Amino acid sequence: MKKISLLIALLSISAFSNPKDQPNFVIIYVDDMGYADIGQFQDEKISTPNLDLMAASGQTWTNFYASSSVCTPSRAGLLTGILPVRNGLYGDQIAVFFPGSKTGIPKNQLTLAEVFQTNGYSTGIFGKWHLGDAKEFLPTRHGFDEYVGIPYSNDMDWNVNGITFDKLISSPDLYEEYEKISSAITEQIFNPNIKDWNVPLLRSIKSKDGYIDEVLERPANQNLITKNYTEYSLNFLEQSVKNNKSFFLFLSHSMPHVPLFRSKGFVNKSRLGIYGDVIEEIDWSVGQIISKLKKLNKLNNTYIVFTSDNGPWLLYGPHGGKAEPLRSGKGTTFEGGMRVMTIISGPDVKKGTVDDIGSQTDIFKTFLSLANIKSKFSSIDSIDLSETIRKGKPSKRKFIPYFVGSELRAFRYKDHKIHFITQGAYNMPPPRELHEKPLLYDLSKDIGESQDISEIDTKTLEIIIKESELFKKDLIIRKSIVDVQFQ
Repeated sequence: MKKISLLIALLSISAFSNPKDQPNFVIIYVDDMGYADIGQFQDEKISTPNLDLMAASGQTWTNFYASSSVCTPSRAGLLTGILPVRNGLYGDQIAVFFPGSKTGIPKNQLTLAEVFQTNGYSTGIFGKWHLGDAKEFLPTRHGFDEYVGIPYSNDMDWNVNGITFDKLISSPDLYEEYEKISSAITEQIFNPNIKDWNVPLLRSIKSKDGYIDEVLERPANQNLITKNYTEYSLNFLEQSVKNNKSFFLFLSHSMPHVPLFRSKGFVNKSRLGIYGDVIEEIDWSVGQIISKLKKLNKLNNTYIVFTSDNGPWLLYGPHGGKAEPLRSGKGTTFEGGMRVMTIISGPDVKKGTVDDIGSQTDIFKTFLSLANIKSKFSSIDSIDLSETIRKGKPSKRKFIPYFVGSELRAFRYKDHKIHFITQGAYNMPPPRELHEKPLLYDLSKDIGESQDISEIDTKTLEIIIKESELFKKDLIIRKSIVDVQFQ
């Protein structure tokens, strides 16, 4: 029944009569980038001329959110337009997919790539996937014509003192076992060697006869990973234009997720150590994409979104980005975990800074609107932001739910945010606390969530609690489409 529903949804999508007139779309997705790595709070020690130019010619969104503060659910939200708690791609015990996972993105879960593919677009993803590494879960089975990349995070597939990644994950005493080797892994993070992580560089191509899947390298040469992802993307753009097809490119960088690697030309290039080097190479990559689009005479017909899957991994100090002035980082439901500085450029984008609320789940409906593609399929948690992007009209999004797994820990409505539960990530402070009376912050005045005003502004507190209750009722009414929880 679910497969039939998906087929109906796909068939209901109307394509342009002339695909050559359709706009093109590029998402440049980075991993664990800090809110203050680009944009108005950027560290002056990092030089990002290409991103600066992109921002100057487009929009910078200061209140844009990932759908999770960790990798897998965040990516699932972006590609489906559905919150992880609804599409089933979340975990309460283990937060993300690991090598050899028995589950992944379900066959019946419609992706943005599938919609574009059905409408005659050339679709390619180069970089990190993290929605299942078994063949049936690879990107080519979910709307992408071509894929080259590491199927999960670049810090997986290791062997430390006889304890392998696989054995650790399957151990009933996972945390106790990890404590035995945590110092050794930390040493490897700060002094990276390619051989420490046996991650594969996969290639998968959809063909008329099925699929071609192969391992190009193992371990992947992560010194060249940003450069290689970029080169594959450039080739994809060139081939798409050669084939006279509109394109959807998803350039999904593995960096700046630790361990950090950069190519020879970027070693010691920045004034902010290896992390700065990595960000500057990503900026170079952005420049390469823009230059190629110019050369192909497609820049004036291409929308580009640059964003991150979540906030910075503060556990590793200088090896992670900065979220300031936001509070905390990756793995938390404080602003530093899920609010991500986002840049959008395109042929008719209204220039400037947007302080309205947006979410990565909104990319689904927004892209389809910009492409004038009609679909009866309802990406439940996606809101069309095209009027804000093109005309500067107020965003229609008014709220953001903050989940860890299936647990709703915080809720933002307009300028205010309440916390039901606060907890640091990875044993960092603060300790877990359930607030009988939710904390309340005015994010328009207190971006760092430092002053609880729940005792002062009880009326606003009541309003947001009511809005969160309405949202939770909607979750119950419109249950998860699938249930593949990867605990």
